[in-house]
Parts: sequence; C-alpha cells; structure tokens
Amino acid sequence: MKKIAEFFKEKGYYVLLFVGIIAIAAVALIGSNLSSKVEDDNNDFVDLNEPDTNIAAEDDENLLADNNDTSDQLANNDQTSQVSESTEDGQEVADNDSLLEFDVFTEEEEQGIDLAEIDEPVQAADVKKDIKEQPKAVETAGTTVQNVTPLSFDVEKGLLWPVDGNVIMNYSMDHLTYYATLMQYKVNPAIVIGAEVGTEVKAAADGIITDIYDDPVTGLTVTMDIGDGYSLLYGQLKDVNHKIGDRVAEGEVIGAVDEPTKFYVVEGSNLYFMVKKDDQTVNPMLLLR
Repeated sequence: MKKIAEFFKEKGYYVLLFVGIIAIAAVALIGSNLSSKVEDDNNDFVDLNEPDTNIAAEDDENLLADNNDTSDQLANNDQTSQVSESTEDGQEVADNDSLLEFDVFTEEEEQGIDLAEIDEPVQAADVKKDIKEQPKAVETAGTTVQNVTPLSFDVEKGLLWPVDGNVIMNYSMDHLTYYATLMQYKVNPAIVIGAEVGTEVKAAADGIITDIYDDPVTGLTVTMDIGDGYSLLYGQLKDVNHKIGDRVAEGEVIGAVDEPTKFYVVEGSNLYFMVKKDDQTVNPMLLLR
C-alpha cells in the first residue's frame, strides 16, 4: 500500500490527465450519439410551411391534362366553325349566282317605269316611243322655254328708243354727274329719260326677259338678254305684264313709267335705261337710233 501511495503521489498528475482525457472522449462520444438521434427525430416531422413537391408535381400533371383537353375542344370548335362558315359562304355564293343568273331587268325598269301601272294593251314598244317623243326644253332663269332660237343683236341696226322724252341725266362713267335729289356728284352708268307717269315703255330690241325685281334706287326693274353678250335694264316701272323667260319683240310694251323712287324725286318721273356688253356698261346713246 505504501508503494501504491508513493506511485500515485509521484504519478498522480499523469493519472488525472489520463482520466480527464477518457472522460472528455466519453462525453464527446455520447454527445455525438445524441446529436445524430435528434437529427433523425427531426427528419420524422413535416414542415407545413414548405411546399410539397410531390403534390405540386401531381397538380402540374393534372393542369397539363386539362389544358390538353381544352385545346382539343377548341380545335374541334374551330374546325366546326370553319365548316359552318364555308357552308354559309357557299350558300351565299349560290344565292348571289342565282341573282346574277335569273334577275334580269328590262329597259323600262332601269328607267324607273313601273310596268305594273301600264295598261295591259300598251306594249313595251309604245312605252319606248313615248320616252323618245318627250319634247326637249331649254331653261332660262328658272323658267322653261320650249324650242328657243338663239338671240342675235345687230349693232349696226341699233336700239329703239324705249320711251319718247328728253334725257335729263346722261351716261357718265368717266366724270361725275350732279344728282339733284341727293345733292351730290356721282358717276352715272345709265341714262335717265324724263317721261310722264303711265307712259308705255317698249322693248328696245328683240330679247328674253331674264329677271324682274324691286330695287330701292330704280324701283321695279326688268332685265333682258338681247344676244351677242348685250343686255338691257329698264327701271322705274309699273304694270309689267311679262314674266321671266318670256320672249319679247322689239317695240312690244313691257310696262309703264311709275312714280320716281326717293332717289329721283327732284328729277321727276323717268325711265332708267342701262345697256351692258359682257357685264360692262355701255353708253346707250351710242346705240339708240
């Protein structure tokens, strides 16, 4: 016992060191075994927060299968629609062909003649004859004139005086003329012939009446086309017994002198007479004979 005590006394440090190493190794071994056991236990649990890949895979397979079924159904529908459309188009083409082949219009129907309203004894030839025999008309200023021959004005022959009387205001487009009623100077594109109220006014040449209107300056006014670009204007009239479109012969009465308008009160009753050539005024004194 004494030797053993001396041995432990001399070698006690090493013995304790050896025992400590063994203890540490044992603890480490036990800890390792416990850790492995805990991991195995943890693997046995399912984390509900993590998606199940197996379930997702199954869902994908089901979705693909549904999509395939839907695609097949859509394809079948498209084929059915195409067949239906082609059938309808074929029917429509057939209908159009029937229209082109069988719908024949007569000449009378194209011209708007209702054959149903024509008496049975009347034949198509009679209808065509009536259409061809319709008279042609010429429109002048809104009024229809049948078979009018062209107008021609003979400048050498000149114009007939429309009324008998003195010229109280001369034509003057190159200098000013005094207007007594207005008390001012202006140009005058016509001549003013003094005449009593009621004096007959005659056509100065053959022509066609193109307009009849009221004017604040010249009163009731008549215009005439006498051909070759010439036209006449008669103002301060009343009792005009013609209408627009009437053909008037030279010397034929077209109206009478009226009371003067307020623009010619001082000058007195008169005939306002204007001549134009291609819409430009001309001195009537150069043409009156």
